[in-house]
Amino acid sequence: PLELDDAIVLLLGSPSERLQEGELQGVTRLEKLVFLLERETSAKNWLSESADFRPYNYGPFSAKVYQAVDMLSAAGLIVDSKRKADTEDDTWEKRNVIGSNEDPYTTRDFRLTDRGWRYYSAIRKNLVPEQLAELSSFKETFATISLRQLVRYVYERYDDFTSKSFIRDSVLGR
Repeated sequence: PLELDDAIVLLLGSPSERLQEGELQGVTRLEKLVFLLERETSAKNWLSESADFRPYNYGPFSAKVYQAVDMLSAAGLIVDSKRKADTEDDTWEKRNVIGSNEDPYTTRDFRLTDRGWRYYSAIRKNLVPEQLAELSSFKETFATISLRQLVRYVYERYDDFTSKSFIRDSVLGR
């Protein structure tokens, strides 16, 4: 059985023609990708645990995603780099939900380390070729669009997870 941290490693390692190999930019993007992964792919059949998303101030929120990336970073499987955000989009939750003393416009990007790539190679064997192809297609579709487009897609399709959102009307153009 694959757990949430395994799903994150699989997302990072899945091939994409338009993205840097083994990387994803932004914790909000990663969180929304995991949200969609659980709902729009066969991952619900191979994941042994849920991220336990719930409606929150900025749409679907999962503390487990943040905990998983912290654990993966501590284990040396990913590099969790911080950089100045191009926009404040990727910092909504960090600034308002999690709280931090860091620069509020710092975003987190994730990259597999050599050790992470070895782990990816090992856990990908748990999936059949069709599941790996689905994961790669999913990443190509959703990880390559702008964060605003991704958030809008989630808000439009999963209204029940936006009931507490501060940005709902703005995202949906109301």
